[in-house]
Amino acid sequence: MSYRYVAGRLVQSLVLIGLVVSTAFVLIHVAPGDPVTYLYGGQAVSGDALARIRHAWGLDRPLWTQYTVYMGNMLRGDLGYSQINFQPVAAILGESLPNTLLLMIPSVLLAAVAGIVLGMTAARRPGTGADYAIGAVSLVSYATPPFWLSVIFIVVFASRLHWFPTQGMATLGATGGGLARVADVTWHMVLPLGVLAWWYSASFTRLTRAAVLEESRKYYLMTARMKGLSEFRVFYRHALRNAMRSVVTVLGVQLGTMFAGAVMTEIVFAWPGTGRVIYTAILQHDYPVVLGFFLVVGAAVILANLAVDVAYAIIDPRIRYA
Repeated sequence: MSYRYVAGRLVQSLVLIGLVVSTAFVLIHVAPGDPVTYLYGGQAVSGDALARIRHAWGLDRPLWTQYTVYMGNMLRGDLGYSQINFQPVAAILGESLPNTLLLMIPSVLLAAVAGIVLGMTAARRPGTGADYAIGAVSLVSYATPPFWLSVIFIVVFASRLHWFPTQGMATLGATGGGLARVADVTWHMVLPLGVLAWWYSASFTRLTRAAVLEESRKYYLMTARMKGLSEFRVFYRHALRNAMRSVVTVLGVQLGTMFAGAVMTEIVFAWPGTGRVIYTAILQHDYPVVLGFFLVVGAAVILANLAVDVAYAIIDPRIRYA
């Protein structure tokens, strides 16, 4: 892969990120309501007082002026200030993003590994009981709403069996550090991680099975068998490697969107991640936080697509980018 291609894709990525932020800016500002109405609309505040607050926050300026000011600040690294949370947007996102990544990265990777293993097992024995069982489980997994499964997990494993905590990221009042802190956070992670891994694994399982079955019909695998290679090497060394392009595509999409978090799962488990932050910001019409969130997620998705293209060239040496 040439550096010229990567540089060109990076320039395209910057343009796309600008379009994402611009579109989000327009949609958010033309929607009814604003943060002033959210904070003071239900109180005994005069119209003049509301107008003064909007003027102080710059919400009474023309939309084009607000857009120009925001984009200029963004290019300087200033994502704005949340008048509702009384914090810079960068601080809000910087506090919630690590929590989301701590939950999402293990969930996606665990789902990918489990899905690849189950998909390969089903593909090696098509039409058998194991194939039908794995297919049925993956369909049920994909059709199960994560928020519903979250409630079931809380009822069964937290409320009835008392194996895990119901909500939060750490035990209230816990002051320990080091390994005790790691163990406490891991204990709180088990249920939400299990919910997300269960849901994500379905797509990896189905895609791996379909891709490997498609590869198994090709002549190069017949040649490999004629050379005396074992079925294990034929499937895992040759078929799986060529089938990984589809899996890598889905993995890249999941890793790109994981910055958004799993909104409903984070809300049910009271996990302090970006999912809860953006949900609350939308309800509060907290424009700077919503725009900062779109910027981060848009950049993550676009860069993940670039990473997938690079991975294609690594997995399949036949792929070349000019």
